[in-house]
Amino acid sequence: MTNIRAQRAAEEFNRFAERMAAPGRCDPSLSFDTAALAEAASVWRDKAAGRDMPLRRDMGARTLKPFLPNVVILDIVEDNAARRYRVRLMGTSIAQVLGDHTGKYLDETITPPFRDRWSMAIEAALSAGVPIRLSGRVDYGGHDYLAMELMLAPFEQRGESAAAVLVVAYTRYSARHIFDPLVRNTVSSALPRKSLAR
Repeated sequence: MTNIRAQRAAEEFNRFAERMAAPGRCDPSLSFDTAALAEAASVWRDKAAGRDMPLRRDMGARTLKPFLPNVVILDIVEDNAARRYRVRLMGTSIAQVLGDHTGKYLDETITPPFRDRWSMAIEAALSAGVPIRLSGRVDYGGHDYLAMELMLAPFEQRGESAAAVLVVAYTRYSARHIFDPLVRNTVSSALPRKSLAR
């Protein structure tokens, strides 16, 4: 059952995506195609243990080990009343597709319109306060032959407001390229093997 906050966050993101002609959409029902994302959402709920969200210390490398190549952790940094996002961790599978932004602020390394789309996805997770699902074609860095499915969820620091957002993301061939052997043969050697399974 979808909660009201998550539903509203998804609707706001989807209105934004339509205005921006962005290829991704938010689905708060968590109807994941990728089993590992459903598992990641379950881990988040288990670690929340009755709280609004898990604590940062509960979402360490040991907890996230099954997903680490596909994990991004974004710290929320309040800077003179402006909210910024710093990449604390970017898993190797995601870095192969989006570039490695570890240690960098998104507003310094990602150009519009992608920066606005990524920021809006992070804001949707913060607004929802629970895991959400995003999916769509990768419209970044010439990787439009890929689709990406993501689970985004916030976690907090010592009972305060959300301190970071966990992103777990998996790629596959996008629908418009999946039957194109030339594209498959050209890119398959560059993709992690898990990306091709589906």
